Amino acid sequence: MGIGTSNQLICYENMGKILMISPSTLDRKSLLLTLMVSVAPVLIFGGLFFRNLATNHVLAVILGIMALMSAGILVLGIISTPYKYILTNSQLIIKRHYKDIVIPLQNIKQIRLMTSDEKKGMLRTIGFDGAFGSWGYYSTSAYKELTVFTRRYDNRTLIITDRKKYVIAPDDLQLIDAVIQQTGQSEIEVQQPENPVRKWISWLPVATILAVAIFIYSGYKEPKVELDSIVFRLKGRYGVNIPLAEMSRVDTISWREMPTISIRTNGISLFKVNRGNFRTTAGDRIRMSVHCGVSPVIRIVDHRGAVYYINHKNAVETRLIFNKLQK
Repeated sequence: MGIGTSNQLICYENMGKILMISPSTLDRKSLLLTLMVSVAPVLIFGGLFFRNLATNHVLAVILGIMALMSAGILVLGIISTPYKYILTNSQLIIKRHYKDIVIPLQNIKQIRLMTSDEKKGMLRTIGFDGAFGSWGYYSTSAYKELTVFTRRYDNRTLIITDRKKYVIAPDDLQLIDAVIQQTGQSEIEVQQPENPVRKWISWLPVATILAVAIFIYSGYKEPKVELDSIVFRLKGRYGVNIPLAEMSRVDTISWREMPTISIRTNGISLFKVNRGNFRTTAGDRIRMSVHCGVSPVIRIVDHRGAVYYINHKNAVETRLIFNKLQK
């Protein structure tokens, strides 16, 4: 909706008459960052908190605190980032759930899309980035201080006033034209399209974080066990297939009896979970899928002398697997 006839003007809390309302929604990049940076930690730390609540109280308390902190950041992002921009005949209002930001039109010297060079090297000094958008104080190579209130990473619009420089990101770029018309600016500077290669490069950090998160989760996830009359299968990223006919020894030990590890050659070690290939201080190569501190641990030795150590976080499930192997 742009500037129109008088029947389109609506009163807004004695602040003037509304000329235009532009929503502020999440674009793809902002949504992905919110899911990875804010939502994922809440789910991961919260899930690990409940999993460790009965077995490791100290770790559970730490995880619970981290989950609450992540949830707090998420809530802070919801109330601090704008959900719409309202242009009246006298003000530009940045609507937030916490507190509106009001910019008198008479103070606006210039409004336009930011150029690629102006967005280079954007760093946050106070605020947050990745929880339903960006808010707070930022700096770039072109400007020492920018006050940012956005939910999108595209459509970033620079507003230069007498005292401050603001960055907003309306869904509807006609808001820029409407403000220019109201403030009497004569020139409109339009941002040149970004190089497509640069756009792909800007997505690399997001893709890298997502790939690492998926990799860690797939390695940490409890593997499934399949056992039939022919083969024992430990499914998952660091799973194994051991034919029953090749097993020369199967027994259980306490996790304290396990050999001391000197290095992990291929695998993952996270939150007392070790999965993959390891080398002991004695120089032996072993394969593990073990929750440290949980007994019993199944030890399997095959006819070639390869040793496998396997357990589940639930000791009862480990004993059931061992009983099936014994049969």
